[in-house]
Amino acid sequence: MRECKKCKSNEYTNKQLVMMINECGHPLCKNCVDNIYALNSGNCHVCNRLLRKNGFREQIYDDPLIDKETFLRRKLRKIYNLKQDDFETLREFGDYQERFETLVYNLVFETDVVETNAEIQAFEEKHKEQIDRNKRRLDEDQKWIEDQLREERAMKSRLVEHMETDAREKENTTAVTDTRAIMDELRDSNVAAEVILDRERKKQIEKELEEKDEQEKRKRRNKEMLQTRKRAAENMSFNTVIRIAGRAYVHQPLELVINGPPMPNPAEIESMGYLAHIRAASQDLIAGGYTSALGCSRALFEARIDLFAF
Repeated sequence: MRECKKCKSNEYTNKQLVMMINECGHPLCKNCVDNIYALNSGNCHVCNRLLRKNGFREQIYDDPLIDKETFLRRKLRKIYNLKQDDFETLREFGDYQERFETLVYNLVFETDVVETNAEIQAFEEKHKEQIDRNKRRLDEDQKWIEDQLREERAMKSRLVEHMETDAREKENTTAVTDTRAIMDELRDSNVAAEVILDRERKKQIEKELEEKDEQEKRKRRNKEMLQTRKRAAENMSFNTVIRIAGRAYVHQPLELVINGPPMPNPAEIESMGYLAHIRAASQDLIAGGYTSALGCSRALFEARIDLFAF
């Protein structure tokens, strides 16, 4: 359960509690941040580090250490963004990645912070051109994601085009069939041609009106869907689910009332000779957790199931 170490408020007493966290990794609730950092700067209540109000962000993970590590990784990745082709050998690239993890560990657990920050600054000055160039480049994973998205868009485009082609072909086939039916009726029927043509015109008008209504309904559905998605995006939150604390769960074994003698326990099954009539369990079954006493207990339970008192 999240709790503010300053005012002692928690999720149980305040359902709308919002926890904030800064670069030092010591969380505070939003009310305490507004009060302590009303002048846009102040000292941390735990490590006494000077912090700024605009440096606070909403805490995502329950463990502040994970939130701190995620923030530092994102921050360092803007500097340590060299690609594999920036190194002569794969071993050098592996050493570079291993050193990056060491720097993240030092900053997260505040080990040799001064030396670590000095190393990061020296690396940034030494590889400034490569860092600026790689900011505009995509790594292999990002390229793969872009390719997958491009293929997905192309597949959707082909699917829509195929559906439109089928619809046009179906419409043309229906039009040809209707025309032939009208011509056959005009040739074979005794009804006046004006009556037949007027009836077909009315059908055509009704069909066009139905198609128009269907298009309007489709437009309204799409508009409502877009509005729903927009509202969902506006209300979207990456916070953890609000948990309602309560009494801890205590397991209580199910009490089965049987009209008859009580069920023997595993020790009694073995001592009373029941296992003499049960096939011994193989080594494979024993390795999986099965025992002869368990099989005998199940057989006894199934034999007595009709004695339950309901």
